[in-house]
Amino acid sequence: MFKKLFGEIMRKSLVLSLSMLFAAQVSAQSELAMLLGVLKDNGTITVDQYKRLMAEHQGEKVETKKLSKIKQPIANEAQVVVKNGIKVKSADKQFSAHIGGRVEAHAAWYKSDDFDLGDGTAIRRARLFIKGTLYNDWQYKLDYDFVAGGTKGIKDAFLAYKVNDSVQLITGNYKVPFSLEFQASSHANTFIERSLAFGLSPGRHLGAGINMFKDNWSLQAGIFGNKIHQSNAGQDEETLIAGRLVWLPVKNDDYFVHLGVAGLHSNNGDNISLRLKSNPESYVASTQLVDTGAISDVDDYSQIGFEAAVNYQRLNVQSEYIQSSVNTGLESLDFNSWYIQSSLFLTNDRRVYKKGKFGIVKPQSILGQDGTGAWELAMRYSEIDLNAADVIGGIERNMTLALNVYATPEIRFTAEYLKVLEVSKNNPTTDNASLDLGQVRMEWVF
Repeated sequence: MFKKLFGEIMRKSLVLSLSMLFAAQVSAQSELAMLLGVLKDNGTITVDQYKRLMAEHQGEKVETKKLSKIKQPIANEAQVVVKNGIKVKSADKQFSAHIGGRVEAHAAWYKSDDFDLGDGTAIRRARLFIKGTLYNDWQYKLDYDFVAGGTKGIKDAFLAYKVNDSVQLITGNYKVPFSLEFQASSHANTFIERSLAFGLSPGRHLGAGINMFKDNWSLQAGIFGNKIHQSNAGQDEETLIAGRLVWLPVKNDDYFVHLGVAGLHSNNGDNISLRLKSNPESYVASTQLVDTGAISDVDDYSQIGFEAAVNYQRLNVQSEYIQSSVNTGLESLDFNSWYIQSSLFLTNDRRVYKKGKFGIVKPQSILGQDGTGAWELAMRYSEIDLNAADVIGGIERNMTLALNVYATPEIRFTAEYLKVLEVSKNNPTTDNASLDLGQVRMEWVF
């Protein structure tokens, strides 16, 4: 509807402007033809000269007709762009809207004598979003995932106010400021799925906070309640306080060093149980090899995370360590997870980094337009330990090799081989188990 309205406005404005312009042109052209006729009759110019000048004059009229068919943009009207979705921006640039989405399709093959995991395919994400600005300083976003469905399908749903170029206030449903890997969009992460450490990520919560971004450091902090899909049922929600500080001690055109620390503390409210788990870095199986189950009588829990990354031109190395402490009132249960990964572009491309996180790779050339796209090799080791005292959630260690092909800024293909090196749950059936996994992903952003 908006696109049709803007198109109609632009069409009518264009017709009016061109009508006025060509009226003046027609008048000028008629006067020139009359003048040439008078000059010929007076003998000032010969008949041959008159014919040649009239022929040139007629040629100008033809060119004018051609130009009349060219639609020129109107500077004072709204701009509508159909690329990577639909983008609309007012003439004064104070208002904007961007409608877009993303679709991910996965396929996986499992080989194991110890786990019952079925090969298959799945739509991992099917998202539609709208985001933009209001009165220049207000920002909004609503992102819905149709695969998750229900309230779980609501991802980002927030309103933000830009205090200045460095400070932003935000409220709504958004990512708790914790973890380098989690802050980046799944579309921007190097591997098909996030690492085992994602099992200790707080995810998205309803809350409010402040974001501060400078050239070589950033700070995010906020206070949150429950996750959006959690029902209160007349009970007190948890109160979660979190913050993340990032510092770039080195930053230039060739390389940068990223260091970060994050922490959170949650009063569990009337939620007396907590469950920690992690999938084997594959979505199709929908199975967790490590899982604490419900930990009862939880009073509160805390987490601290350390992150580091070094990026040198086409080479990237990053790592994180997360420690989680759960207080049951009788004892403190400590769990941890970490990963280290490295990637190298085979083409003249590099990872995108902005505001304390990695962004979406934009290849220097387009595959299919006499280009190769961007090609990236990557390797990751990840580990999670969910064993503490009487809670035997398990220990898992994985190694992953990946190839990314960024065909265009909107299209990406990934192929992975993943080896589960160890699963230990004090269970003779699964301890020292073997699992080999191959999976591919197709991703399209629109």
